[in-house]
Amino acid sequence: MSKYKPRLVKHPVKVTRGDSKKIVYRAIRNIQQIKNKQAVGTTRINRQCLMVRQEGIYWVVV
Repeated sequence: MSKYKPRLVKHPVKVTRGDSKKIVYRAIRNIQQIKNKQAVGTTRINRQCLMVRQEGIYWVVV
């Protein structure tokens, strides 16, 4: 019997470097709700673990 794996949901993350903005789709883990209804989680971008927060329909790197 194989172990059950939850479906991987990828969310759009807006990455800003200098004056260029690009949207990458990444799996966001450890999502927590802060008291002002702000969602914060972690994601891996270029092998680095980064904190992201939800802003509208995108997630942005903190």
